[in-house]
Amino acid sequence: MKTKTMITIVTGITIALLLVGAAGVIAQRLPANPTEAKAVVASGISYQGRLTDSGGTPSNGTYTMRFVVYNADVAGSSLWDSGNLNIDVENGLFNVKLGVSQASFNGQALWLSIIVDGQTLSPRQEILPAPYALSLRPGATIVGDALGTGEAALSGSAPATGTALRADANGGMGLYGSSTNNYGVRGTSSNSWGGYFSSSGGYGIRVETSGADHYDHGAFVTAQSGYGVLARSATNQGVRGEAGNVAGIAQPLGAVGVVGIGANRGTYGSSSSGIGLYGVSSSNYGVWGQSSEWRGVTGRTSRADNNYGFYTPDNLFSLNINLAGAVMQVMQNGGTEPLAPGDVVVFSGINRTVTAVDAPIVQVSRAHTANSTAVAGVVFSRFNIDAVDPDLEFPDDTAQERRVEMDVTPPGEVAPGEFLLVVVQGPALVRASALAGSIQPGDLLSTGGISGVAGKAAVMNVNGLETAVPGTVFGKALEPLDEAQEMIYVYVTLQ
Repeated sequence: MKTKTMITIVTGITIALLLVGAAGVIAQRLPANPTEAKAVVASGISYQGRLTDSGGTPSNGTYTMRFVVYNADVAGSSLWDSGNLNIDVENGLFNVKLGVSQASFNGQALWLSIIVDGQTLSPRQEILPAPYALSLRPGATIVGDALGTGEAALSGSAPATGTALRADANGGMGLYGSSTNNYGVRGTSSNSWGGYFSSSGGYGIRVETSGADHYDHGAFVTAQSGYGVLARSATNQGVRGEAGNVAGIAQPLGAVGVVGIGANRGTYGSSSSGIGLYGVSSSNYGVWGQSSEWRGVTGRTSRADNNYGFYTPDNLFSLNINLAGAVMQVMQNGGTEPLAPGDVVVFSGINRTVTAVDAPIVQVSRAHTANSTAVAGVVFSRFNIDAVDPDLEFPDDTAQERRVEMDVTPPGEVAPGEFLLVVVQGPALVRASALAGSIQPGDLLSTGGISGVAGKAAVMNVNGLETAVPGTVFGKALEPLDEAQEMIYVYVTLQ
């Protein structure tokens, strides 16, 4: 048999089409919509060569050839094998299309072994890229002039079920994006996710910033009409925020929607006109506050009337309640006269049909008799019943306007049928009279002989001991009163 010599000529443009086109990525300036291409380039390369005998005479005829792709120039592993092919040779020249595996062309060095009529030619032929296909080698950088709006340095498209661009890494970064003055990575979508990240064992996405400015946020999220952030966890916390040194601070586990842990404040809610912090539960606590050293929950409002630092339409449970002010009850003027702040009132009935709150409302009227056993407390102010309307828990635009403009404790007298706040425990200003005797701090007070006015409680002698008439005392004086009638502070403590 004649000895055959293979002289190989590999056309660079063909290899470039394999490395670039078959991957679905084009490294050039492209329009914003790269889906205009109607066909996808095939995964294959064209190989051209010249076959001669040992004397250099060109061969003619049909020869059995076999092509094998290796990952080394000697030995190594076989990555693809064409099998035997019948190739026509004319005047020594031949051209064959090799349907190599696209997966093998991932930036690694490759060699092509050629076997003709059972004879393996040596050496193997190194597969080299066309010059600009070098931009897709690992570690390559694509640079150029600034691109116009809608243009991209790297763009890809894929059918609805495919992947336009995929980056894998064994131990390093799968995809790295950076920018000096703009987004490092930006993703957008018309009808789905702008970006989707997942992890089987670590972080789905990790964001950090080294900026020293107060507004150098780790993440900045905006939304037009949906949620700013929607976070879910099947068995753990949906959102967990930590700030400062949190060592030694209680750190809950399990399925908690939002957890805030901070050296200063764990969770802080603020609103200019709506709800600063809202908690709801279908079968348990709406809000739970606990602290190892300071406040579990703090509610503040910047309103002039201080309404409301904390609001709930449901029951409250607390081990202890520490107060600096008074305890007040929402009541209704059930009498025929208007009531004013400082009036002493007595029970007159109960309204079971109030729709603004899910509870009956106690009714009161101005006290007219001295030492009444029906004494209920002292009027603090009028009360806007809409402030505790459950419908305001889920405000629409109309309810929100009502909330902003609402005067919870409007000034003026309480007309019959209107609602009011009555102090039932704690300090309160009361209209008092010294006509029945001067009043000193600590004296027991009851309803006086003047309409709506407090006076010194009457006493009775029981087995030689003087005591107030049972059921008539509503408080103790905190200030002296020597004049006929004046507003003084009293500590309401119904007996």
